[in-house]
Amino acid sequence: MNHSGLHIFRHACMVLLLIFIGYADLLYKLLLTHYYNPYISYALVAIALSVLIWLYHIWYIAPYNSLLNIIEKYYCDVVDEAAVSSAQKNRITYGSVAEKVPNVTLEKIVQHYKQHNREQAVLVDKLKCANQLLEKNSRFANAIVEITSTILRSGDIHSILQLILDKAIEIIPNAQKGSILLYNGNYLEYKAMHGYNIEALKDFRFTIQEVFQYNAKDLYTPIIIPDVEKFNKNLKKDKFTTLKESRSFELKACISCAISLDNQFYGIINIDNVDDNYAFSEEHKPIIKYFAEQIGVALKNAQLLERTLYLSRYDGLTGIFNRAYFEEQLESIYKHAEEKNESFCLASFDLNYLKSVNDDYGHEAGDMLIVAFTKYLASIEEKPDIFGRIGGDEFAMVYLGKSKQEVSDIIKEIARHFREVPFNYNGLDLLSITFGYGISCYPEDATDIPSLFRLADKLMYSEKKRLKEKTKH
Repeated sequence: MNHSGLHIFRHACMVLLLIFIGYADLLYKLLLTHYYNPYISYALVAIALSVLIWLYHIWYIAPYNSLLNIIEKYYCDVVDEAAVSSAQKNRITYGSVAEKVPNVTLEKIVQHYKQHNREQAVLVDKLKCANQLLEKNSRFANAIVEITSTILRSGDIHSILQLILDKAIEIIPNAQKGSILLYNGNYLEYKAMHGYNIEALKDFRFTIQEVFQYNAKDLYTPIIIPDVEKFNKNLKKDKFTTLKESRSFELKACISCAISLDNQFYGIINIDNVDDNYAFSEEHKPIIKYFAEQIGVALKNAQLLERTLYLSRYDGLTGIFNRAYFEEQLESIYKHAEEKNESFCLASFDLNYLKSVNDDYGHEAGDMLIVAFTKYLASIEEKPDIFGRIGGDEFAMVYLGKSKQEVSDIIKEIARHFREVPFNYNGLDLLSITFGYGISCYPEDATDIPSLFRLADKLMYSEKKRLKEKTKH
């Protein structure tokens, strides 16, 4: 596994552990409902938290401390070497000079004094260089820790991108301004800026042919552009004018690096200087390359987190809310209605004949029946405010501010549609989708969520029983 892949693996592990800590109690309740013990749940969270702290220490804190030890050793070596060199070259002491005064002219004493001062100046310069290197490496190490920590704990990709850009400008010598642009498959647009008017450029877009890297031999090797305005004269006139009016040409040099995600081009990071065409050199390339890699890691983590959150909230088959997230949203609606003295209606559904379809035609057909049902409900003009899959063939939806009669009329129209449009599987019309339903309204029928569900389920099963008896006759 390469260095970037190892970074991604480590970050993914930390993200998954954080998510496990957040959902440990919920998972435990769902998997072992009858044996639930809160102390075991606390223990699971404590174990996961301990593993998280341990991994953070060995993957981030320990390497960081090791880096500081190396820097400190280097600093000490430089000081020792300079001191030894000065001692060897300065064998004539003031005492020895004094002893040989009869044989030494005043001119030689002055020369020796000047030489001694020069050697001291060299030693001071070396110490200054060592201090500067130590400070630079310390700032770089601190930036690594802060960026890594932010990537792990924050789900806001825009704030992460801005932090990475700000740190790059802080660390890279002669950096004064900068920007990050991300590619959506058609064009690049600004996602983070430092020193530019974001309002003037927020809608500005580049094609892939208009960026610095387009004609480069290696897309992912950092490049230095000593005359940015000259390069940008190849842009279309309107784009060139926009950049000039936004004062984006008030710069002399730029160092730029492409961003990759899963070995695909995903954007660029630009660091700019407004004073010197030769502000950037080869030694700056590895630094901007590091920051470009960190952007790739952040984007990958954001994708993993987004995917994990999606799976924790939405039903994998239908794409509507799963039970846990539906209940979470219903709780929020209930609290708002209670506080504002508003009303809402809860409707429960149970599909008929799903088992028969599964037995006669296979589970693929049953899944397609469920998808056909949810897809239509999600497409109707008067869509529910929240809609979720509660079980295998059980669904629930909530309408805000509608009366029970209005919700009933909507559901009857849904039932009419399915009577007229049979469920089609592999080109065959198998059956008309039918369902039982029940409606309960807050605060008309009940003033708490469990009671609303119980009443809606009771009415739903009564409706299913009525439909079965009607079918028999």
